[in-house]
Amino acid sequence: MTTVTLAQVAERAGVSTATVSMVLRNRGRISQATRERVLKALDDSGYVYNQTAANLRNRSSNQVGLLLHDITNPFYSEMTAGLSHEMERHDLLLFLANSEESEERQQKFLDSLMRNSACGMVLCAARKTPQAFFESLKRRKIPAIMVVRPLSDPDFDFVGTDNFLGTQMATAHLLKLGHHNIAFIGGSQSSGTRAQRIGGFTSKLLEHGISPDSRWLVTCQASQSDGARVAEALFSAFPQITAAVCYQDVVALGVMQALRKMDRDVGRDFSLVGFDDITEAALVQPGLTTISVAAKEIGRKAGELLYSRIQGNDEPPKRIILPPALVIRESCGFR
Repeated sequence: MTTVTLAQVAERAGVSTATVSMVLRNRGRISQATRERVLKALDDSGYVYNQTAANLRNRSSNQVGLLLHDITNPFYSEMTAGLSHEMERHDLLLFLANSEESEERQQKFLDSLMRNSACGMVLCAARKTPQAFFESLKRRKIPAIMVVRPLSDPDFDFVGTDNFLGTQMATAHLLKLGHHNIAFIGGSQSSGTRAQRIGGFTSKLLEHGISPDSRWLVTCQASQSDGARVAEALFSAFPQITAAVCYQDVVALGVMQALRKMDRDVGRDFSLVGFDDITEAALVQPGLTTISVAAKEIGRKAGELLYSRIQGNDEPPKRIILPPALVIRESCGFR
């Protein structure tokens, strides 16, 4: 197969190779007529832009990495959509990887990004990521935005939500409805985010003179099946529980399944609040009351901040905390 060169395209269009290059990179002040003539010449000749070669010349690329720990979670799907739309606005290509909480997979993805001269990355770090990984990021000087899982390291930009306030709002709503026997379901024991949400939950109970029962604070994996499993065991052991705040909506959907299996009526004799406001929360019956953390907006804000860093913004690291909001649906009834 014969390779079409930039010079051949330029000759066909009657312009310089520099003009063809600017059209390809969408740079420079070029008239619309000239641009269209070059684009037609590119199309007619079958020219394919060699992005890899351009990366080598420029020591950078238009590639951005997104590393998540669980791409099956609907929350991250929505966040990815928000980030993807923002990257498209700036002609940047988004590449997604799933660490599955593996430090080794996370490191391999970073190394791959660096080999391909990626211009930046958005990262929700694996739970046990060593500090050496973040120090390596700093040395490599690749713009990196942390999302959802906050770091203690102040040298990185972060975009997330107020987990403490979110569960305070959820718990206050259940207390207002007259519930006193309230459980908290979900999250990993070692999760810093869960600790923040448990903090908001227990602080609101204590404000109302209710001592949290540690047996009613249960962990589980981020899945409907595990949510259903732990909920059935919890409610069988403690049938006096009449309400629950869940670490995630996906867990709350599993809790709903368990309650139906146990012939407990969600929204009537049991109230349930989730966290995230994923699309499915509004589609289930009854609709799930939840804490909205604007997943798409987290992605969009992370993309906006990353692009500014790629463009050379060297202001001190930013911490963008999007306020949560209580979305009331039918899963919380009056007692």
